[in-house]
Amino acid sequence: MEKIFAVALGGAAGSVGRYLIALVAGEYHSNAFPAGTFFANLLGCLLIGIFWSLFDKVYISNEFRLFLFTGFLGGFTTFSTFARETVQLFKAGEHIQAFTYLAISNVFGLGMVAIGFVLAHRLFRW
Repeated sequence: MEKIFAVALGGAAGSVGRYLIALVAGEYHSNAFPAGTFFANLLGCLLIGIFWSLFDKVYISNEFRLFLFTGFLGGFTTFSTFARETVQLFKAGEHIQAFTYLAISNVFGLGMVAIGFVLAHRLFRW
């Protein structure tokens, strides 16, 4: 039961964090580009890279790992919303923007995981 609670608590916190980023992004970007999801996903990718690197060297409990990775970062980032927004862009006839969103989200997301991993590894040498 502790594991389920850890995932639930982390997921709730991550989802609220994603929602707050969407609100802030909506203030600065037009609705034509899904900036909130894009920024949340990139930040989540950076954080998972950093935490992955750190926790390869430092022991954390399985419950905290579930809270952070499965719960918080799983709730903070969102593949399903990314997929829906991409399809919506296609449906709206915004094919170039849809392909651009698809490409930069994947390329930058992978890059952010790698950057986070390397950055944490270099900053926290053991």
